[in-house]
Amino acid sequence: MLSEVTSWSPYLGRTAIASNGRVTLTSAFADAVRCLSGFSPYELPQIFAAPEDYGENDACRDLVRLDAEQLAERFVTGNIATYARPLSGGEIVGIDRTLWEIDDPLPRFATGVLNFDYWADSDALPTHHIFVDSEQFDLWLAGLKPFGPLTIRQLEDVTDPQVRAARYVAARSVGHDVNMDDARTMTETASAPPGAGPLLLTIKEVQDIVGQSRSTIYARMKAGEFPESIKLGNSTRWKRIEVLAWIEEQAARRGR
Repeated sequence: MLSEVTSWSPYLGRTAIASNGRVTLTSAFADAVRCLSGFSPYELPQIFAAPEDYGENDACRDLVRLDAEQLAERFVTGNIATYARPLSGGEIVGIDRTLWEIDDPLPRFATGVLNFDYWADSDALPTHHIFVDSEQFDLWLAGLKPFGPLTIRQLEDVTDPQVRAARYVAARSVGHDVNMDDARTMTETASAPPGAGPLLLTIKEVQDIVGQSRSTIYARMKAGEFPESIKLGNSTRWKRIEVLAWIEEQAARRGR
């Protein structure tokens, strides 16, 4: 029965459920995990069936959990709309973003269903499939960086909560909400008061701000220890707000 969905079982078959302009939550999450962590859908049941080992198994589960939290954050902020449809079919209705204000979103991603009346209870008998707005999800997915080896900064974010906290504080101190999408962030930064500085910096401007040589900046960026640049045609630029946040982060870490 559909009401007896086993955790992670939807990822074994990826059965398509049609809905105009929407995809199932499990289909969307499978694509997100593939892009963010490099896992194939069929690996998810294996990852969560593996024993705890304080090593690779636990690390894989942590990565998937972080992926779930990142996508759930898009739902909470309203950047990606979600919907619910009765298991047997029927009228599809929007899921208010407040219904994603839950302690642990992972059980929903594991099954792709929820009880619409007892939405905060992951053990309640499910009544609805969960769908995701296709266009909004694709826009978010297209903005993700291809999966690859984790940089030093990314590894620190996963393994050192204090470093992650320092980066969060640093970003907020220069007026950057780390939970916002890049497009929204750039729009708000562009409307900053006169004299705040250009949105994008040349390598010379970055050198003047951080007081380091061109070779040092590129070396640190290659090692994953400095904000990445972006390519604009034949030009290379850095987001000013990321450079300023990096400076604040260094100051915060020195005070540890």
